[in-house]
Amino acid sequence: MKSKNVIAYIKRKQFYIALFTCCVTVFLIAILVWVRPKEDNKEIASLNGDMVNNEEENNKLITNLVENDDLSNEQENVSADEDYTNEEDVVEASTTIKPITINTEKVIGEGDCEDKVVEEASTIKPQKMVLEIAPVVKPNITFDPKEKMLWPVKGDILIPYSMDVPVHFKTLNHYKVNPAIYIASDVGQEVLVATEGIVESIKTVPETGVTVTIYHGNGYKSIYGQLNKKLSVKEGDLVKKGQVLGHIDKPSKYHVLLNSHLYFKVTNNEEAINPSELIE
Repeated sequence: MKSKNVIAYIKRKQFYIALFTCCVTVFLIAILVWVRPKEDNKEIASLNGDMVNNEEENNKLITNLVENDDLSNEQENVSADEDYTNEEDVVEASTTIKPITINTEKVIGEGDCEDKVVEEASTIKPQKMVLEIAPVVKPNITFDPKEKMLWPVKGDILIPYSMDVPVHFKTLNHYKVNPAIYIASDVGQEVLVATEGIVESIKTVPETGVTVTIYHGNGYKSIYGQLNKKLSVKEGDLVKKGQVLGHIDKPSKYHVLLNSHLYFKVTNNEEAINPSELIE
């Protein structure tokens, strides 16, 4: 009996609890419905205010831009007018420039200095520099074949002068005519000037090595080859008969098998002649 009463009591309590819960829920929903529209209205009002403010700022910005454009256009017009005015002033100034004249009066210096005249620059003409080269004057030297020449070195003739019959050249191993004489001599032996003359040239020739040419006058020349490069004369020197010209060097590669020697040649008007006929 007691258990049934308890169950009935609990059932009655559940009804009241459920009723209370429903009332609370309805109350909360009502509050939410009443508060939410106000917040939405506030947000909408704030958004509208922001839009209005943005439109006002845009209008101000556009107005400032228009005013600045107008001001810049006015400044450009003013600067263009000033430039045009300056150009007119420059043109007028250039047309009024007077030619400058140079004073041609005498300028008097201090003390005992001589008077100088300043001439106009337009009257000064460039002067051409003329360089005159003095002709080479050879000494008055002559050669008489009757006076004969000295032997440049003492030694045997290895290859004689021969312009008619070809002679044999050992190193080259062939025959050819010979316009000079090859005189046997030792390396370092002195070479003498055959007769008085002037040193015309000093050259290095592949066949005859260091070669000296001396002019003796009347078209006669003597040529000395196979010399050491340390010579006792130079080009233009006036040399005497019997003067030391230089020393014998080793033969060139064209005459290695001929041993050391002096190449000696004499010409008359550039034609080779037999040196033996002129040597005493």
